[in-house]
Amino acid sequence: MPKLGIVLAIGIVLTLINTSLCDKRLNRQKRFIEMADDVRGPYCETKPGGPCCPGRDDQCTVPILDSICYCDMFCNITASDCCPDFKRICIGGNPEPITRGCRVNGIEYRVGSVFKNNCNQCTCRRNPSNPNQAELRCTDEVCLVQPDMIQLVNNGNYGWKAANYSFFWGKTLNDGVKYRLGTMPPSDQVLNMNPIIMDSVDQPPESFDSRQKWPNYIHPVRDQGDCAASWAFSTAGKL
Repeated sequence: MPKLGIVLAIGIVLTLINTSLCDKRLNRQKRFIEMADDVRGPYCETKPGGPCCPGRDDQCTVPILDSICYCDMFCNITASDCCPDFKRICIGGNPEPITRGCRVNGIEYRVGSVFKNNCNQCTCRRNPSNPNQAELRCTDEVCLVQPDMIQLVNNGNYGWKAANYSFFWGKTLNDGVKYRLGTMPPSDQVLNMNPIIMDSVDQPPESFDSRQKWPNYIHPVRDQGDCAASWAFSTAGKL
């Protein structure tokens, strides 16, 4: 009987301890479970005293919005009160998947998408400093068609209006110079040439319109396309 009494006493004590631990775990303050993608960090990464705490440490917290999140290893058991960057900083796990991508001109692109925005190539990727965020990276080319420039011109009183020529959309300024002009830097031999000066007896007219002088030989401006041959078109037009 004494042995049985001891066993019962030990059992009661263990039950009370377990109940106390359960109550303590349930009483632990938690942040809200649903964490939006646009809640910026970092959290554990910049926590004073070090980013992570071993075991359970109810003081190992970081403020987040109007609540707190945890950076102790205990939070990984419930997986409901860890800070957004806990896995990446404390256990080296993969970051949570991003559910929100990059929005450009009202269109949302998923992470990993590669697309063109006018003449620039853009990539929607995971932000290296905050893996729960997506960021947009684009090349920095000057485009032939610039909507802000068109708007600036049209808002002014210049006597003419700018327009968006669709066949120039998506082309860079370098593309325009290379393929639409076709002009090459002159050689040193050409640069060293001098003009021929001739005495002219006749006085030049005050005005001259080739459309009236040679109506059968004058035509509208031709589109050379992307063949870099403006010099050939201009030369042939004068022959």
